[in-house]
Amino acid sequence: MILRIGHVPYLNMVPFHQGFGPGPMEIDGRTLEFHSMSPRAMGLEAEKGLVDAGALSLVDWLKCSTHYEPIGRFGIGVKRPAGSVLLFSRVPLAYLEGMCAVTDETSTSFRLLQILLEKRYNRTTITFGRIASSMLFDGSAESVLLIGDEALRAKAEGVKGLPLVTDLGEEWFRWHNLPFVFARWVIRTGIRQEVKDRIEDALETSLLSTQTNIESLALSESFKRQFPAPVIKSYWNGFAYRLTPEHERSIRLFQELIALYV
Repeated sequence: MILRIGHVPYLNMVPFHQGFGPGPMEIDGRTLEFHSMSPRAMGLEAEKGLVDAGALSLVDWLKCSTHYEPIGRFGIGVKRPAGSVLLFSRVPLAYLEGMCAVTDETSTSFRLLQILLEKRYNRTTITFGRIASSMLFDGSAESVLLIGDEALRAKAEGVKGLPLVTDLGEEWFRWHNLPFVFARWVIRTGIRQEVKDRIEDALETSLLSTQTNIESLALSESFKRQFPAPVIKSYWNGFAYRLTPEHERSIRLFQELIALYV
């Protein structure tokens, strides 16, 4: 039997894939196939039941939580700033107006931005439009939300006409004094516990390997992605890949807030 694993090819996911994908592998007599997709695309696949496991965007997991259960404590949590969930704008977040362009790759980050604008800063007249890539941003919007490697690159190079950069993870922390969670490793309910346990072991082994080999791994990714190795290492160190009780509190609070939009 084949298990379909969602694989988000972002730099922040690399620590989970040291010996665990993205190439096909066998676990407990089952073939694991890793399929590359954006966080939003994985959420759409999960809604159709076409993903068996993966680091599902928090918004999408909360939506599909009756069909997917967590794998251990693994996820994409931050310690404070997210580093790669960034709003580029002409004015500070508290004064934002007009149109905000949003990358088509995001689910959770978009909802987080909406909550910050409406519930923290009472900015309720913002309109949003999806863009496939920052390369297609024509400068007509007052702001643009980017995530992942694209956000890292845009921060380094700048976005023309949008000089201010707001880290949404930092904004959430300043508001609630809690670290945010962007994704959680989950598996479809009904899959045998032994398989779930083996995947959990593989994720733990991968994180331990990353800790042991972080210098060489950062150098390797530097060649692939054209980011300086010290920047990559610092970026990884800003994540909590094993979620803490504070992260769980943050998830519950976020769940309460997004219920207002359902």
